[in-house]
Amino acid sequence: MSKVHRIRAVTEDGHEIAFECRSDENVISAGLRQDVILMASCREGGCATCKAYCAEGDYQLVGTSVQALPPDEEEEGLVLLCRCFPESDLELELPYTYDRISFAAENPEFQAEVVDFGLISCNVMCLNLRRIGQNSDRKVRFSPGQFFDIRIPGAETNPTRSYSPANIANDEGELELLIRLLPDGRFSEYLRNHITKGERLTLRGPGGIFGLKENGFRPRYFVAGGTGLAPVLSMVRHMHAYGEPQESHIYFGVNTAAEVFCIDTLKALESAMNNLTVHICVWQPDHAWDGERGSVIDIVRRDLRELRAKPDIYLCGPPGMVDAAHAACDEFGIPKNQIYMEKFLPSGPCGEACDPTVVHVHHSAG
Repeated sequence: MSKVHRIRAVTEDGHEIAFECRSDENVISAGLRQDVILMASCREGGCATCKAYCAEGDYQLVGTSVQALPPDEEEEGLVLLCRCFPESDLELELPYTYDRISFAAENPEFQAEVVDFGLISCNVMCLNLRRIGQNSDRKVRFSPGQFFDIRIPGAETNPTRSYSPANIANDEGELELLIRLLPDGRFSEYLRNHITKGERLTLRGPGGIFGLKENGFRPRYFVAGGTGLAPVLSMVRHMHAYGEPQESHIYFGVNTAAEVFCIDTLKALESAMNNLTVHICVWQPDHAWDGERGSVIDIVRRDLRELRAKPDIYLCGPPGMVDAAHAACDEFGIPKNQIYMEKFLPSGPCGEACDPTVVHVHHSAG
């Protein structure tokens, strides 16, 4: 028989929230059951969006990905709340402010119509949506770097996929999504074969804690792999819209020239912003490629080597790229509190990396 435990969570700005959680449910699900929506994305132990620090209490971690929660972080008391099952009352520290917590009545699902869609590289589609509503009901509000969940049409279990807009908040209800097409992805199959203009999709959001930090005038380096460019574009577009003056660099990396997208958009931003430099990096270029040649990590390392000031670093992309970039930052002495990152995994289960039979039991020192 399951027991009921008290979860007390404190945000980084000192607010707290409390709710109950049974021993047979994870913290994210318990919150949702009580209309408390904490930051989460994949809910399968793979993306690290729901990472938090457990200051006190006993719990089990079930089926977490080592990419999302490395062993050294687990030893320090970090947890993935979507895979955290309490065995006692828990005291949690959340790495985001109280305004990033939503409550069901404040964050309802909404409808958006498909305005346009099309391939922008060999494996990436741009999907343009417009929220359906009248006047203020049409507005979309989100912080650059956040994501929205989209329900997959026609799927029996009604699963969702999470995507960060590449544009910024606006009164017209417009969302620009950059989506990598996966060979066996359920939403990818829908985009390839079934989507139509004017169709209505169901979304919920925004969510997520990735975003710009106000740290004065330190330079900002944005490192993006593949469709990790979407939240980076949103952040840089926000900087442009509000005239933020920090020296900024975008490092956008892909494997081959056929995978490059948004070149015109990036060049237009670079031309419009005298504080922005764009580096488009192709790991395996053909003879015709005239941009940066090599891995995005090699290019970042080259430039970090020449710096005296230590910039804020924003990383978004596949876990391997993010981990390699983080290691490069460590090599050049970038403080951990100046590195902000968002890892993403392919849609769907995490496979062996999130094996639900792997259970780690943690007991508080007290």
